[in-house]
Amino acid sequence: MVEIGQINKLVVCRESSSGYYLKELDSIDEVFMPPNLGPVNISMNQELDVFVYLDTSGSLIATDQIPHAVVGEYAIMRVVEVQEFGAFFDWGIDKDLLVPGNEQKVKVRKFEDHIVRVCLEEETDRVFGTTKLGKYILESEFNFERGDEAVIVPANKTDLGYRVIINKRFIGMIYDSEIFQPIQIGKEYSAVVKKIRDDGLVDMSLQVLGIKNMIGSKDVILNFLEQEGGSSHLNDKSSPEEIKRYLNMSKKTFKGSIGMLYKEKKIDISKEGIKLIK
Repeated sequence: MVEIGQINKLVVCRESSSGYYLKELDSIDEVFMPPNLGPVNISMNQELDVFVYLDTSGSLIATDQIPHAVVGEYAIMRVVEVQEFGAFFDWGIDKDLLVPGNEQKVKVRKFEDHIVRVCLEEETDRVFGTTKLGKYILESEFNFERGDEAVIVPANKTDLGYRVIINKRFIGMIYDSEIFQPIQIGKEYSAVVKKIRDDGLVDMSLQVLGIKNMIGSKDVILNFLEQEGGSSHLNDKSSPEEIKRYLNMSKKTFKGSIGMLYKEKKIDISKEGIKLIK
């Protein structure tokens, strides 16, 4: 069965003067694809990955253009037009995504960027967007656990850090106190699940958790000491801000790493700082 608002694998079954018709192999239901929404060269029985939606007349339309998000996913989208009944967002395809007025958490304005969730109206099969994310976040059914890797996209800055989209399916946070690199809104980063919260949000970390993080940080500290001539004033009494400035890591990671290096007899720790053992 063709899924509206999703990517479908369909086969070109016939051609008309106005375009092409596609269907699933075991189905008689056809989906129309206008020539401008498909690949340049199309042949009969060709299999295509296409996005399917309803046009204004209620007919199924297929396009090989891939939207920023399909039904059930989140993406950062920009407002391109505002009307009394709602606003249209750039969806990444020829068709813009309508976010009705009653689906806007705050009234949006042209050229603003917002986190939008793509939804399907069951009664009409029409795809729409919403910026009212609360109930969808609360209903999140997670397919990962603490320590799993995920792809995050920072969406906006908050007082605590950055709100992020996780694997396009979930919403979470990375916190300023744990960020040790420049962050760019809209860019993809590899991250690790730190905590799945009861409110449906997920705390993420840009650092590998636990012992793996310590191992990588040990090398950073050893390289730093080599560059500093074998010693540094930094030690476990140094402030988090100072450790971050010199080493781009948290104080917790620093203390754990120098503890491991001390046990391995690679460094000495004193009130004056840390020193390589030759």
